This record gives sequence, C-alpha cells and structure tokens, in this order.
Amino acid sequence: MDDARALFAGQRQEHLRAILAAAALVGLAAVALRQPVLAVAGFAVALTLAVALVWQHFGLVAVRFRRRFSQSRAFPGEELWLELSVENNKLLPLPWLEVEDEFPADLAFPGLQLDPSPKPKTAVFHTLFSLRPYERVRRRYRVVATRRGYYRFSRTRLRTSDPFGLALATREDTATDELIVYPAIEPLPAFGLPAKQPLGDRRPVRPLLDDPTRYRGVRPYVPGDLPRRIHWRATARTGEVQSKQFEQAATPTLALFLDINTFEHFWEGLDPEKLERAISLCASLAAWALEERYQVGLYVNAPRAGGERFIRLPPSRHPRQLQQILEALALLVPYTGYRIELLLGAEARLLPWGATVVVITSVVSEALRRTLLALRREGHAVTLLAVGVDPDLPALPGLMVYRIDGGEDGTVAWRTA
Repeated sequence: MDDARALFAGQRQEHLRAILAAAALVGLAAVALRQPVLAVAGFAVALTLAVALVWQHFGLVAVRFRRRFSQSRAFPGEELWLELSVENNKLLPLPWLEVEDEFPADLAFPGLQLDPSPKPKTAVFHTLFSLRPYERVRRRYRVVATRRGYYRFSRTRLRTSDPFGLALATREDTATDELIVYPAIEPLPAFGLPAKQPLGDRRPVRPLLDDPTRYRGVRPYVPGDLPRRIHWRATARTGEVQSKQFEQAATPTLALFLDINTFEHFWEGLDPEKLERAISLCASLAAWALEERYQVGLYVNAPRAGGERFIRLPPSRHPRQLQQILEALALLVPYTGYRIELLLGAEARLLPWGATVVVITSVVSEALRRTLLALRREGHAVTLLAVGVDPDLPALPGLMVYRIDGGEDGTVAWRTA
C-alpha cells in the first residue's frame, strides 16, 4: 500500500512538471507570436504549478509532530489526556495539514470518530490543522484505559498541499509512545478472600523462618530436623549428629505463582475472563502483601512483551517492587504450553525455607497436586487459589485452598483442606 502511494505520488509529480514545462513553452510561444492573452494564461499556469511544486517540496520541511500523554501508566477505568502537537518551524505557511494517526482499538477515545483499519486491533484517527509560519498548535483528547495491556502509538502519516491542492506532500513519522495499563487492584474481599489473614493464620511446619543464605553455626540434632540441615562434617568430628543453624529471615516472604493456562491442554486456547480475573487477583495480592511488609516475588509461566520465556521477579520489598510486578503483568503475553508445576519445581527450591507459596491457576491437575504437597512437606506454607475450577477439587491436606468463582455479588465458595 505504501509503495503504491509513493509510486502514485512520483507519477503525479512528473505529470505536474511536464505540464509546467508545456505551459511555459506555450507562454514563450505566445510572446513570440504577440498573443498577450495566451501568454498571460500560459505563464499563469506555469507559475501556479511552480508554486505547487515548491510547496510540495518544502511543505513538510521543519514540521514537527509530537504525541504526549498526561501519564504513561494507568489503571483500568482511569481517564487521561492525549496531546497532539504540530509545529511549523519555517516561513512557508501550511493552509492545511492532515494528521493520520493509528490508535489502539482496545482503548476508548470519548467524543472522537475513529475509522476502521486493515490492521488488527487498530483504528485510524484523522484531524486537520492550519499553521501559520513558526506556529505551534496543540490539541488534547480524552483517553480511557479500558483494559489491562501494553499499547503502542507509533505510526503517523502527515499530508499537506499548496493552496490549490495540486501537489500533495506526504511523510511518515515512526516515533513511538507507549501507554501501560496495569491490572486492576481490588480489595481482597472482592475476590471472596478475608480482609485479614487471607492466607490463613496457620504457621508453617517450623515456627521460625530461617534464611539458608545466612549460616550461623551448628547445634545438636533434634527429632524433626530435615536431613538437608544435618552438618555431616561436624557430625563426623564430634561423633554426634549436628544440625546447621541459620539466621532468621528479617521479613516473611511471599512467592506468587501465576498460571496463565485456563484449560488442561494449551491448544484449547484461553478463557480471557478467567485469565484477567487471575491476573487481577495476583496484582491485588501483591499490593496487599507489600503493604503487610512481605517480601513479594512473582513467577509466571509466560513471557512479557519483548522479554524472556518466563516472568521471574525474585522476592523483594524494594519501593519499586509493586510497580515492577504491575508492569510485568501488564506486559504479559498470554501464550504458553509450559505447565505451572514445572515452573514451581524449578523456582521453589531457590526460595527461602518457609516462604509462603501462593499458586493462582484455573487448572488443578494431579501433577500440580503432587507438587503442592511436596512443597508443604519441605516447610513452605502453601495456598492454592483456584479460579473458576470445578467445585470437586482434589484433596490437598495441610493446604489453604480457595475456589474463586467470581460471581457478580463478589462472593466465592472456599474451603480449607
């Protein structure tokens, strides 16, 4: 399409030049033949075409187009402003300048008439400007962030012409602006979770959280110590079984594992409603946990746009941790064939002993059940949040299990195994 337009513009310019040359020759011939009326007509046509070609050549020179948002991050339902600015930094005025901008169709632009585009999830916005020499014109438009996602505004086409509309000048700008819409953060009762202690008030298998990276020394073995805590060299040296001691973790740790699969088999596709519900639940839990002074990490069996195969954000209480989690969820690409239990098995071993593991999924398989029970035996407090899963969940003794139905009244069925 663009090549065809460029070819057509080039052919039109050649035709105008040919007509200009012909009109000039007619004018000169009329002067030689002493035909003043014909000479004036010929030179008038030649002058008009010359002006048109000059306008075509210089019309978009020193013309600057800018797009700016009142904010680059938003939450669903939030309203912001989009400012379009055009600046004409030259002496030549522009009788009219058309701006054709491509807008993401998943955003709402109240009061604007958008045209369809051959590109998927894209709409086209046309607007006209009239610019005097060295003039800048700004226009503001309302934008409503309707749904979570990453939105790029990139391609813009500028068109202008001479006052007679004979010679058209076009230019494409590819400057990119982005808008990131975070997932919705809701109070936990909106998902049917209790406002206090949504992950249960039960302690993990051990009453204290030890940090395995902070070795303190050894002590005599007591019944119940895990085999991996036995210090074999100290045992051989003393002749009595010795166990390793670690410093207690400074703050509790919460690891959120989000499964984007909504069906047993990935080729069955995705259920957008379940997926968005799970993403919003994950973001809400992260916000709650950071407010409660948890170290929070995020693991997703899907990539973010332009990122690695999986989303991995290690637990942290850094002031920007919530923003990083929200951006990761906003840029999440909902496609994977990787099972959440495999990601759990690979990442949970790197977590501090006793960390709370929360799994958000719509598919509770037998393999996931075995993995969750194994994590519980290893000393982790485990909570399963089953989004839209059949009420007959498999038995998960020792785990906190919620079934998130997402009914209109905000209530859910839940149980503790």
